[in-house]
Amino acid sequence: MRPFRPIAFALGVFALSAGTAAAQQSSAQEAPPELVTDRPDFTESSQTIARGWYQVESGVSYEGEGTDARAFSAPAALVRIGLGRHTELRLGADGFVSESFAGARSSGVSDVEVGFKTQLLFQDRHGIDFAILPMVSLPTGADGFSSGSADPTVKLTWGRDLPAGFGMTGNVNVSSFKDDAGRWGQEAVSLSFGHDLAAGFGAYAEVYGFSRMGRDESSAWTVNGGVSHPVGANMQFDVEVGRGVTAAAPDWFIGAGFAVRSPFSRRR
Repeated sequence: MRPFRPIAFALGVFALSAGTAAAQQSSAQEAPPELVTDRPDFTESSQTIARGWYQVESGVSYEGEGTDARAFSAPAALVRIGLGRHTELRLGADGFVSESFAGARSSGVSDVEVGFKTQLLFQDRHGIDFAILPMVSLPTGADGFSSGSADPTVKLTWGRDLPAGFGMTGNVNVSSFKDDAGRWGQEAVSLSFGHDLAAGFGAYAEVYGFSRMGRDESSAWTVNGGVSHPVGANMQFDVEVGRGVTAAAPDWFIGAGFAVRSPFSRRR
């Protein structure tokens, strides 16, 4: 099954409170100039949340393999908290996961991921945006939905504007997982192209792949695309659809979600 992105149910409640806070935000509060999200595509952006702000990104995902394997995940949330000018704290998880195979169903909550993102290079000064994102997945999930160990990952993210209004972003990820035989490594790469559409919509197309899905498994490559639309300055809705192009990837998946941001405090 597709490795969902990177929160358990408690963060779903936080997502609702974030939406309420954003809706009540005073017009006198100066917002960051642009809402940049790490969903719906697999590729993480190189930009961070402004200091003193938090951003919640959440959604649902449904995927299938063949005729008898299905998986559903919700609320698949990511909470991003601006700590400094170019550093953010990140808390994420798939939340509740339900899988079925040949009529047998199993369900449970996923592990939780904790990490940071720090932007080191900036396009206006260095010709490219670049950030590093170290994180660790903690074994907090239910039996059958937890790795059972603390598994670290380092993501290198980059992005650059292109002519004709296009944007290009990419990731290189290195992860370490543990099973009964010990530690094994996984690498992942992605490349995403985005462009604004009419009426405020934005679209992207992306390809990403994993070196292997398990110690003795083959590589998995997927192509996907989606659209997003802002609602005001601090909220966005999105949909995505994708298809696996190698046997180890899911045959197909669909998803939908939202992102919302708000400052922790407001000017009077």
